[in-house]
Amino acid sequence: MSIAIIELNDSGLCCGNGHGKLIVSPGYALIADQGITTGQAALQRAYLEPRQSFNQFWRQLNLSPLPINSKLARHHADLAYTQLLQLYQESGSPEKIVFAAPGSFDREQLAILLGLAKAAPFEAIGLVDAAVAAASQAAMTGPLLHLDIQLHQSVITRLNASGEVERSTVELLPELGIKTFYDLWAQYIADQFIRQYRYDPLHTAAGEQQLYDRLPMWLWRLNDATETGVELDSPQGRYRINISRAQLQACCARATLQLQTKMTELRRNGETLLSSHRIELLPGLTEQLSPTAVLPASAVIDGCLHHLELISGHSEQLPFITRLPISAKTPEQRASSTDKQPSSSHTPRPSHLLYRHRAYAIGNQLAISQSERGLLFNTGTNGDITLVTESGKVHLHSGDAQLHCTGDRENLLTGDSIQWGDERLDLIEVA
Repeated sequence: MSIAIIELNDSGLCCGNGHGKLIVSPGYALIADQGITTGQAALQRAYLEPRQSFNQFWRQLNLSPLPINSKLARHHADLAYTQLLQLYQESGSPEKIVFAAPGSFDREQLAILLGLAKAAPFEAIGLVDAAVAAASQAAMTGPLLHLDIQLHQSVITRLNASGEVERSTVELLPELGIKTFYDLWAQYIADQFIRQYRYDPLHTAAGEQQLYDRLPMWLWRLNDATETGVELDSPQGRYRINISRAQLQACCARATLQLQTKMTELRRNGETLLSSHRIELLPGLTEQLSPTAVLPASAVIDGCLHHLELISGHSEQLPFITRLPISAKTPEQRASSTDKQPSSSHTPRPSHLLYRHRAYAIGNQLAISQSERGLLFNTGTNGDITLVTESGKVHLHSGDAQLHCTGDRENLLTGDSIQWGDERLDLIEVA
């Protein structure tokens, strides 16, 4: 029997099965004559075909008619169903699926989700609050606040943790999502190109698509650098400017202040703040909010897999699980949870390398080389980069001066990242 976990967050739905397969799919859909495309492929055409592009269907999961007439989809639920099917197929067609839903889903939306599952070729066997699943692995007790950032809003979940983690209340911050910040930064960067070259990348669909395609890579660089160079291709040639983290923080100061103010208001009893890994998609926000722990990207899936027997195995009417036991940790491991990464019962050695939403097993050795279409992976020694597992540690071997690594090359850990030119690789641990 094959089981997969799907974490529903429209900034990137995450699907994992605990057996070396991890897929991330942005909550975008594109309706074309030949069919509906979702995920990364839809995002890469969202600004080229804006009238056919949709990205609100998870936030507004309902049966209201779409603003366009299409035989392929009538409402947002149809688009959500299409993305679930594509995730199901890409993850190897698992027989059973557990859904980890955000606290922003109301009862009607949860009912629609389970209705979609009944029409799907898989069986839904569990439904759990994503923040509860993630926090159950954090080895922290007392009052907690869990912050997660979706595409269009932020979700703050108040949790009580003693012997188990239990959800108390949920706060939504509308219009304070990843896209809110991305739109502000895209406009700022466009203004700089206008000022220096009289070129407006947002004036054409192709220029806008190019800017948004490259924006995540530029932002990732600014997590570790105060300034970075950015390039765009125009009809007149390639243009380059420099942007700084401080400049981007200044142009989104109002949005950041709203988030900071809300967090300060909610932490009235000294609650410990946990954040999902998505906070690191927004340079500088980690420092400004100062969460006690930034949870790894696999936290929700790990929590679901760890508590699978408690989450699944219910009657046909699946309950929404909002309480789970805290995973057992030693006192020493609990004390170390104030570090950026929560403690775990073992050294966080990565098992896979995440590249373009697919996970590649490191094993004893993984070689990586470049091609015109992207990076190639093999288990031999023929590559420009090699990851080698020796004595329980993952080592990075490369003589390329353009390669940048956030961790110790002689002991890479889960959560470290590698930037190789325009390509990003994340070290992850798949349970």
